[in-house]
Amino acid sequence: MEEKKESITGVVERIVENSPLLKECLASGVANYSSMARMIKPVVDEELGFDASVESIKVALVRLSRKMSPLDVSSVEKILNETSIEVKTRVTVMTYDSSSTRDVLRVVSGVQGARFLSVVTGITNVTVMVGDEQARLFTEGVGSRPLFHQGGLTAIVLVSPVENVYTPGLIAYITSLLAQAGINIIQITSSYSETVIVVSPEDTMKAFNVLNDAISRARKKSGRRV
Repeated sequence: MEEKKESITGVVERIVENSPLLKECLASGVANYSSMARMIKPVVDEELGFDASVESIKVALVRLSRKMSPLDVSSVEKILNETSIEVKTRVTVMTYDSSSTRDVLRVVSGVQGARFLSVVTGITNVTVMVGDEQARLFTEGVGSRPLFHQGGLTAIVLVSPVENVYTPGLIAYITSLLAQAGINIIQITSSYSETVIVVSPEDTMKAFNVLNDAISRARKKSGRRV
């Protein structure tokens, strides 16, 4: 059966677009097209509904790389180049129904000397991230039981230039890197110059290394000393 090369090209483009690592490799001109084609072949086959040849996938990758430039990832890398990373261990995450927002904020106003505290209010719930040692203030001070409560977690804090607010794809890039490493994100928030990613203690070192490596790569490309 003759393969539908246009369909293969379209599928390959979608796969690359949804993978920051693949996109970065192609845009930077460091991709091994044959290896990449073999790696994504199962996904391509599933999308197409038939067995595509490695060679046809490779051709699609080569054509796509010729249309790309390092500028495709430069805006994200520019932010990462100026980003620092901090790790906060022993963090508790508690989510309450929005009806408890007033109680939560009352407790927050009385918290003193917190080494880590973040509150995110949504339409249907309010989430508190606080050091384990002060979690009891909320469990005792808020009138209702939390919908979600887990302690002993790790918060990885990325401190970036304020331009991160106007940079499309930054959060998608970060979360995709973590997902591809098999890391589950328990909670993520982003505001102004900080992105807070909460993971389990088992994933702490892996998540830190993945994000730190991304920052290091961005700095090397800019010529900044790592």
